[in-house]
Amino acid sequence: MNKTSYGSVFINCPFDSDYKSILYAIIYTVYHCGFIPRSSLEQDNALDPRLSKIEKLIEECRFGIHDLSRTEISNNGLPRFNMPFELGIFFGAKKFGDATQKNKVALVLERQKYQYQQFISDLSGIDTKAHDNKPETAIQIVRNWLKISSNRAKIDGHIKIVNDYNIFLENMPDIVKKLNLDINNLTYTEYCILIEEALSLNML
Repeated sequence: MNKTSYGSVFINCPFDSDYKSILYAIIYTVYHCGFIPRSSLEQDNALDPRLSKIEKLIEECRFGIHDLSRTEISNNGLPRFNMPFELGIFFGAKKFGDATQKNKVALVLERQKYQYQQFISDLSGIDTKAHDNKPETAIQIVRNWLKISSNRAKIDGHIKIVNDYNIFLENMPDIVKKLNLDINNLTYTEYCILIEEALSLNML
């Protein structure tokens, strides 16, 4: 059975507070372009191992956004390799999967161009995109990639998406209040609900 959704985008990015502005911009852009963002954070079942959730999501998503900008040394003196690992699973699905899996398309993001070569040289030759820790740049990159990869005609230009995103951020406190949520402690799913609510109210 074909479980892959051509409208689903696997989000393989950091989830910490320092990265939130980039993550929020990416998720918003995916929605604005008519796709559905998918993440391991959308489920919270202690009986379902994290890796199993990731494998299932990768299987179900044709598109994948992978940000390798946060592999620096952490407080314990060790690098963070979750994102490169999940990118590897995505590559493996495309290489060794069935005909559906072979249609996968990936976007690899970095903070600075070709920084990945310092810690994962096996990826040499791939065309990464650098967002420079700027949400507006991330929006443009993700929008352009989805437009080219999907060949969908009805995707707005990045300038409109950036403008709409800024309007969304301005309206976000009112939407949060309406839904009785805490703007400082939003879960991944709650943030997605905010965007969906804004869409339904034509606030984007």
